[in-house]
Amino acid sequence: MQEFHFRYKHLTAGEVNARKMHRLHQVKLFFPAICHITHGSKVIVQDDNRLVATRDELIIIPANTTMEIINQPANGFFHSDLLMLSPEILAEFKAHYLKSWPRTTSHSLCAPLSEGLAFMWDNLLHAVRQDLPEALQKHQAFGLLLALLNDGLAGPLLIERNSNLTEQVRQFIMLSPARAWTAQDVASRLALSVPTLRRRLREESQSFRQIVEEVRMAVALSQLQSTRLPIGEIALQCGYLSSSRFTARFRQHYGCLPKTLR
Repeated sequence: MQEFHFRYKHLTAGEVNARKMHRLHQVKLFFPAICHITHGSKVIVQDDNRLVATRDELIIIPANTTMEIINQPANGFFHSDLLMLSPEILAEFKAHYLKSWPRTTSHSLCAPLSEGLAFMWDNLLHAVRQDLPEALQKHQAFGLLLALLNDGLAGPLLIERNSNLTEQVRQFIMLSPARAWTAQDVASRLALSVPTLRRRLREESQSFRQIVEEVRMAVALSQLQSTRLPIGEIALQCGYLSSSRFTARFRQHYGCLPKTLR
């Protein structure tokens, strides 16, 4: 099988377009992200909380947070922009600008889009999409984070990510989702025996196969929503030789068919 490797930058931009309503279950981003809707609205269900986000807000999405998402078109069209931030850029921001835990005025994932936030968001999105030098992208990212911090809205982005075994295994799988990973492959990289790896994952209520599937589904969702690659090619990039098996697994995981996102 051909292996596809993904390089995760400090900042990655994507966008979602839809003509019909999409309801996605068990959506989890492995990196913190900020989303802005330009057409339509987005419903976010997390535990017992239900939020409806519109173009007047930025959506702050912490890492490793499982949500149900409903994209709702307006006048037949939905569009949103998404920026994913690496843990490294957030760690650098905290080291430079945070002397204590940030002031928080809201625990909501929806941040009202003030004039200052809108200005900073547009600048950062432009810098990333134009692939400006990394230092300039980082400068713009820090500007947006400072604006969120000033408004008391940065809390969800600055939550420390878990450095547990599940996260370490996930990072290996994300390097090459198409690879036919085995527990032995990862255990040897972590200097663990396979029984120890499995036992410690059980203690975190995880299994090796569950993590592999979770990573592949997350990569597939990102590719479907932000690229025009054929579904069969996306399936291959995520480790599925059979498009029908990929479609079945995607539907089981997210509750919809891959083609409905197109």
